[in-house]
Amino acid sequence: MTVASKLTTWQELFRTRNGAIYQCDVTNRLILEFWETHTAFSAQDFLQFKRMVETVDLRQMALSTDDSHDLEILSMPRTERCFVLTLCEIVHLRELLDGARLMLELNSLLRERGCELPAN
Repeated sequence: MTVASKLTTWQELFRTRNGAIYQCDVTNRLILEFWETHTAFSAQDFLQFKRMVETVDLRQMALSTDDSHDLEILSMPRTERCFVLTLCEIVHLRELLDGARLMLELNSLLRERGCELPAN
């Protein structure tokens, strides 16, 4: 898919200075833009990945002096891809995923109430 075609089919759900989450109605996928890469998820895989990120024990990572707690490896659902993340990167990823989840819930609520959502 070219950059131009992505821009016409992807709708931005949420953005931070560290990445963005897009929704593609053509492929029915959510696209995570993080670390200058793009990863597509089904809605179910997105929620599974979000739960995986939420289970990382940030307190243990922050307080531990053991080198094994400096990084967390998170495997993507149904793919060989993984992220190797530091404590700060996990915090940034959580912020991004939480914001996107909130926007999905808000959009769903607005549709249930019969509101028209603006197109990008």
